[in-house]
Amino acid sequence: MPQPEPTAEPIAAPAVEAAAPVAAKRIRKVDVELEATNARNKKAMSDALVKVMAVKIAQPLGRAVPPPDLQKSKKAAKAGKPEKAPKLAKPKKIKLVRDSYAMPENEYAAIGTLKKRLAALGNEFKKSELLRGGVAALAALNDAELLAAMGRVHKIKTGRPAK
Repeated sequence: MPQPEPTAEPIAAPAVEAAAPVAAKRIRKVDVELEATNARNKKAMSDALVKVMAVKIAQPLGRAVPPPDLQKSKKAAKAGKPEKAPKLAKPKKIKLVRDSYAMPENEYAAIGTLKKRLAALGNEFKKSELLRGGVAALAALNDAELLAAMGRVHKIKTGRPAK
């Protein structure tokens, strides 16, 4: 008795055919979501740029720099004639000077105390900023007040201590 030959149907073929439209739908969905995200990001960036351009920043040494006008720059680009921006003189950098000094331990500890007090008030300052503030305060005094303040400071021997 002859046995009927089994017909081999590919099992993977229907799964692949069914998976192809699903994969295409997923890719299209990802593309749509990506484009929507890009559009939102571009809008957010343009809104942020408008806000940044509206902020007025105080310039050092009282030199005000006008914000660039976006409308003029777009018109200039369309006209094909580039406008030359006037060159502004850069403010001269202040040269920093490094120096060393000696002071009694109790006065050095007072710097730490003042830093902690300022931190408690919500402002943290470095030691150099604190010393510069002291110099600025002394410079603001009149002659009699300056002599009185400096009269309270004891003279110390300068130089490196002996080993």
